[in-house]
Amino acid sequence: MKYYTIYKDDEIVAFGTSSQCTKMLGLKDLRQFYAFVSKARSGLRKHFAIVAEEIADEQPDDDTVL
Repeated sequence: MKYYTIYKDDEIVAFGTSSQCTKMLGLKDLRQFYAFVSKARSGLRKHFAIVAEEIADEQPDDDTVL
């Protein structure tokens, strides 16, 4: 799972999974989010910086009672 942090002029404007960032940025759907990320990385959106981290899905321990 990827975890994104989106900066605008050195301030964090959104963070979380792609769907969480989509909502925080007020975008219509995930497709718009991925287009936004692509444009920011290519330099078309110069005020934004995107940091994506791969986060392992946390599995519950065998001893955990659900």
